[in-house]
Amino acid sequence: MSTPAIITELADASERQCAIATFDHNLVVTAGAGTGKTTLLVDRLVQLLLRNPEPLKITEIVALTFTNKAANEMKLRLRERLQSYLAVKLDLEPSNDNEGKAYREITALIERYQLSKDELDARVHDALRNMERSDIGTIHSFAATLLRLYPMEAGIDPQFQEDDGKQFERIFDEQWDLWLDQELALAGSHADDWRKILRKLMLDQVKALAKSLCSETVELQRPQPNST
Repeated sequence: MSTPAIITELADASERQCAIATFDHNLVVTAGAGTGKTTLLVDRLVQLLLRNPEPLKITEIVALTFTNKAANEMKLRLRERLQSYLAVKLDLEPSNDNEGKAYREITALIERYQLSKDELDARVHDALRNMERSDIGTIHSFAATLLRLYPMEAGIDPQFQEDDGKQFERIFDEQWDLWLDQELALAGSHADDWRKILRKLMLDQVKALAKSLCSETVELQRPQPNST
């Protein structure tokens, strides 16, 4: 005889449910690392795909992250969640905790949106079939897709390639070495300044600051003199 799973409700369960199933206005979720943001996003995607009225096709949803790793993880979790729903048979008792979790989620969705299991399965099949056509990915890949659709309006070469960061690293290292050779030369115009700087900072620290300024495109403004 299997032991029933103990379900512990999170302290912020009501706020999470609001973030998952609120569709009539924009939401902002602020949370630290490891608090379940990816799980919440997957929960929200499931609701958008299966809700009534006006369920969305997966190709009508844009879900963006900063890194390929995070985007792939979100897509994988969504695929696994949807596949677990297809495996559930409502006329059979769950045989393990994973099946029990999927069973509870499906029954809640069916009750909330007045769905039949056949309707739910049809929407799940459609989402799984079109998963790779969806805009679940990184911000830069989505922006690149838009630019390729409208290259003339954007004024760019449609054969451009987006940079995932490696190109920047290579170009910066090349230019840094060239610039440093000029700056640290005995006849350099800033030799005195560099002697003062390198008494207080390591060269690696200066390079890290320069890379940060380049990658973030920080606008430096001269301080305005105080008026008297």
